[in-house]
Amino acid sequence: MVKTLVDLRRQIEEYLDLLDMKYTWDDKEGIFELIFSERKDAKTFTPDSKDNGKSFSYTIKILLGERWIQVYTDVIPIDKIPEEKRKDAFLDLLRANRKYAEVCFDFNESKGMIGTSQEMMVQGLNFDAFREEFLAVPWAVKRFWIEIAKKYKIS
Repeated sequence: MVKTLVDLRRQIEEYLDLLDMKYTWDDKEGIFELIFSERKDAKTFTPDSKDNGKSFSYTIKILLGERWIQVYTDVIPIDKIPEEKRKDAFLDLLRANRKYAEVCFDFNESKGMIGTSQEMMVQGLNFDAFREEFLAVPWAVKRFWIEIAKKYKIS
C-alpha cells in the first residue's frame, strides 16, 4: 500500500507540473496544497487586484487515498451568509450542482464551512481526467463569487 501511495503521489506531482501549478506536499497530513488567488467578480486576477478589496486567496487540497483522490477547498463560512438569505443561497448552491456538470458544493459541518470538492478513482487515473476534476474546484469557487455571492450581496 505505501508503495502505491508513493507512486500515486509522483503521478499527481507530474500532473500538477504539467498544469504548471505551484504546490507543496504536507507529509504529516499526506496532502498536496495549492494556493489560488482569485477575484470576486468576473475579471481575471492580477497582482494589482490585491489592493482593490475584490480579491481573495484560498487553498486547494488534494488528498490521496487507496481508491480515491479528493480535491477540495473551503469557499465560505456559513455564518458569513446572512441567516435570512441562507435558504435561498443554499437552493442556489443546489441549482449550481445540477446546472454545471462539474460543480459540487458541499458542507463541512465540523468547520461550519461551505466548500466544493471533486473525487476521482485512482484506478484508471489519467492526466485528462485529473485536469478536468482538479480545475472544476477553482471554477466552482469562481461561480460562487460571481453568481451566488453577488446575487445575495455576500462579501
